[in-house]
Amino acid sequence: MKKRGYMTGRSMAALALAAVMAVSMTGCGGAKAGGDATQAAEAKTDGTESKKGSESGGEVLRVGVLPLSVGVPAQYAADQGWFEEEGLNVSLEYFATGAPVNEAIAAEELDIACSGFASIYSLANADCVWLADVNTTGGMGLYARSDSELVAAGKNLTEEPDIYGSAETLKGKQILEPLGTAVQYMTECYAAKFGLSPTDVEQVNMEYASAFQAFQTGEGDIAAMNPPYSYQMEDLGYTKVCSFEDATGVNMCDGSFARREVVENRSEDVAKFVKCLVRAMDDLQDENTRYEYTKKFYTDNGQDFTEENLKKEIEDRKYVGTAFMSRDGYKLGEAWLAITDFLVSAEKIVADNAPNVEKSIDSTYVSEAAGITIK
Repeated sequence: MKKRGYMTGRSMAALALAAVMAVSMTGCGGAKAGGDATQAAEAKTDGTESKKGSESGGEVLRVGVLPLSVGVPAQYAADQGWFEEEGLNVSLEYFATGAPVNEAIAAEELDIACSGFASIYSLANADCVWLADVNTTGGMGLYARSDSELVAAGKNLTEEPDIYGSAETLKGKQILEPLGTAVQYMTECYAAKFGLSPTDVEQVNMEYASAFQAFQTGEGDIAAMNPPYSYQMEDLGYTKVCSFEDATGVNMCDGSFARREVVENRSEDVAKFVKCLVRAMDDLQDENTRYEYTKKFYTDNGQDFTEENLKKEIEDRKYVGTAFMSRDGYKLGEAWLAITDFLVSAEKIVADNAPNVEKSIDSTYVSEAAGITIK
């Protein structure tokens, strides 16, 4: 795979630590739309800035969250006073992406995290337990300029009628994206649809905000985007050549995981935390409640958004509350297994560590919180 710069010193440090952990990539999430992702990261990626969770007198439960959909329920539960009701002393610590969350988990600076795609690397290391799915991850896509040869090639895949492109028009194209995130997985699955390998395209490492801006100035042939940037790409007239779901064939969920030591030694606290998390996700099923609270949450955390794009995100990213978990066929963390297979084949997770991912998924706590039996 061809990889170019655009990495901050902080990003380089994150990758170095990941290598020590036998993981070659980390990361997820984004920063202020239309702004400087590095500036946002400087304020929050080290996890030293925490927000009030609860003030109970027990041992502090340190919870890392992202200022994205996956972080909303934990902060909502804190603001409702539910952690305190349960006797928990929760400290919410904010991170710009999933990479430093993994670092903090590995360094035992966090007990629990609410994160995204990068979580899989912590699960593969056999040190963590997947506790709950929090939200679906709809809204991601690959975007090209409408006059590009990729779009002109049309839709040529019989089994994937919504995907644009061909092997000839995709090969050698430059794709702007944050490496180590769900969108890189999307990119490489998209290339595979045309029989291409990751080395057949040039993946350029950029945070979402930087990639969004660079693409508008003419850089790159394709931009891999996550909400709210994906919605802005559509508003600007770019063509979505592929969605995450069409490229990968899986419906991924962001969610919550904990260090195994915490689960073993503080099982009651973990159960109470998951109970509050599920309660928050159930409360946020009300669209007005979710819209108004998320609007405040994003404003407080420096996320730019429009009312229209926030409504799109709410439509695309469902919270996995009790009703969602009660659906026929629902299985906790199901997408992780397919993603693990891909990452092993791409040599991004060591094959010997792959079984750890499935073993890390524990439905005990979310089953108890929802009052139903979950696989």
